[in-house]
Amino acid sequence: MDPRKRMEVLAAELLRHQHLYYVLARPEISDAEYDRRLDELVQLEERYPQYAGPNSPSRRVGSDLDGSFPERPHAVPVLSLDKLYEAREAAQWLRKTAAACGNDPGFTVEEKIDGASIVLYYERGELQHALTRGNGLAGSDVSDNVRTIRQVPLRIAEAGSLAVRGEIYITRDDFARFNAGLPEKYANPRNLAAGSLRNLKSSLTARVPLNIFVYEGFFPMGENSGRDHLEVLARLRDLGFRINPRLGFFCDSEPRRRKAQELFPGAVSAPLAGVEDYLLRLGTARAGVAYDVDGLVLKLADLEMRQELGFTAHHPRWAMAYKFEAPQARSELLDVLVQVGRNGRVTPVALLRPVRLSGSTVTRATLHNQDTIDMLELGIGDQVAISKRGDVIPAVDEVLEKSEANPSVYRLPERCPFCASRLVRDGAHHFCRNGSCPERQRRALSYFCAREQMDIESLGEKTIAFLYGKGWLRTIPDIYCFDYARLEGEEGFKERKIARIRAGVEKSREQPFARVLAALGFEGLAAAVAAALIAHGFDDVDKIIAGAARGDWEAFAAVEGIGEVTARQLVDHFTAAANLELIARLRDAGLRFRAEGPSAERIDDSFAGQVWVITGSFESFNPRSLAADEIRRRGGRVAENVTARTTHLLAGASPGSKLAKAEKLKVQVISESGFLERLQSGKQSNNGG
Repeated sequence: MDPRKRMEVLAAELLRHQHLYYVLARPEISDAEYDRRLDELVQLEERYPQYAGPNSPSRRVGSDLDGSFPERPHAVPVLSLDKLYEAREAAQWLRKTAAACGNDPGFTVEEKIDGASIVLYYERGELQHALTRGNGLAGSDVSDNVRTIRQVPLRIAEAGSLAVRGEIYITRDDFARFNAGLPEKYANPRNLAAGSLRNLKSSLTARVPLNIFVYEGFFPMGENSGRDHLEVLARLRDLGFRINPRLGFFCDSEPRRRKAQELFPGAVSAPLAGVEDYLLRLGTARAGVAYDVDGLVLKLADLEMRQELGFTAHHPRWAMAYKFEAPQARSELLDVLVQVGRNGRVTPVALLRPVRLSGSTVTRATLHNQDTIDMLELGIGDQVAISKRGDVIPAVDEVLEKSEANPSVYRLPERCPFCASRLVRDGAHHFCRNGSCPERQRRALSYFCAREQMDIESLGEKTIAFLYGKGWLRTIPDIYCFDYARLEGEEGFKERKIARIRAGVEKSREQPFARVLAALGFEGLAAAVAAALIAHGFDDVDKIIAGAARGDWEAFAAVEGIGEVTARQLVDHFTAAANLELIARLRDAGLRFRAEGPSAERIDDSFAGQVWVITGSFESFNPRSLAADEIRRRGGRVAENVTARTTHLLAGASPGSKLAKAEKLKVQVISESGFLERLQSGKQSNNGG
């Protein structure tokens, strides 16, 4: 047999047997026979390296070559989750969300495994990249290390693009055995899993007993993904991904519960009223699970309704994490520190008598707002119970004993402690509305320079505080105007440090538009929102400003994942004179306010004001993202689901339920040939035809 053909046959056989052994636990051949075939493949790859693919089964053993971890942008939303700590509150959230959705929505409950988050990107059936969560906008490329995990499919039967989110973890028994042989011990399985993904030699990662469960799939424009989350999970399972069988589905519709049982026979399926008992039961039973579980995730299953609910700057509105109860400790409230954020929000912080909790000394805890303080009836000198919610953030849970010397409840000051401006209450929070407040300015500078934003590492908080105190930095554009030579002779600023600051500032001018946009610090405009705007055609700041100038919040709300609240905030931000001046000054400083790449090349405005949804398969647009690019390059926007805002449906072969919904809403339906004619007619018009 031809060597190349033999290598392809061996690779296909070995990948199949790896899936049978590590995912399905149904081996068909002996270990010796498997090793014989793998040895043959390795020998052929050594003789014919030009035929060895990046996802060859031989990659499971890793490489001894040192590697770095380049940063790559995420193509899908990679957000955190909002959190609750009582089963009753989680059940209330589910009922409230269900009421907002109507039409018998369904919810899944899945284990929140304490491991390392990963996003797998596939193109034309091949694993291309595996990225850590990073800052949600971009992650570290750890592909070579992830390829060593035998439960990760290297090839799948999916021709288009696919992104899959999952959690890499280690069982407690495997951790104990592996950790025992290490000279320097890891504290817990999560740290070992995360550390293994960052080994410079993938051959070291291959020795670690890593596992994976996947929990979200992002198919191109919804293709083959189904209408709800359970169908997505079933599709992923059929493609060879490992799905956690410990799954719950809650819905008041009996037919939907029956369908859930058909898709996942081992899943718990019950009406919405049963979710609280289920959460409590799993919380009690988690000690018997083979791996660490630090909570449960409740998710709305209906994909179209997810689109309607969207997400905030930090988390989706259609999902909630229920975190298991954390250990408590007793302390005394010594004082309350009032912090003011870059957008003026006032946050009270409890200053506590030092106490040991979960392996660290706690001296501070969040109090959120005045409502939280009132609910706790908290005052200076009180004895309090504190916990590390999510095992990370200390919080005051309750007052155990009121202070006899000071039995009153603490009240936030009427004026900002940094600028003396009167604080204004808006909803549950107080705000300092003074844009010239020194604390707001300093926080805005620190946020802009932070690693997750513009990544000017040499301008840390202490350096910024020093420069601000000197009056040298006041606003963000000052970072690019200040003459850092003036630092010469100042204590702590030697020539090398000054050079690093200059280099960091200069390098930040090269940051992509998405980072610049998020770093502006506007309320609600986080990294995920910036990425979503750019992906849907708002790839130039002038386009965003123009949309805001028209008051067209619906244009922003048409972007997948951006709800009405965030859309209206964007209009406010990009019409405010101070913000427009900030953008102009930063543009003059050389920062990038336009995305690079083909998607940013505007051809004309023939689709301006139009919102398109794409469904079905096409001969001329494979993958379908090619059609989406054509729409965006002509000023149109592309959405995931058909809604009342949709103006056009591009329908290919096998269009599915979206066609029926479009017809019901009287949305204009365009065939592939009709779409090509529109593209051609627009091209002729541009050429004077």
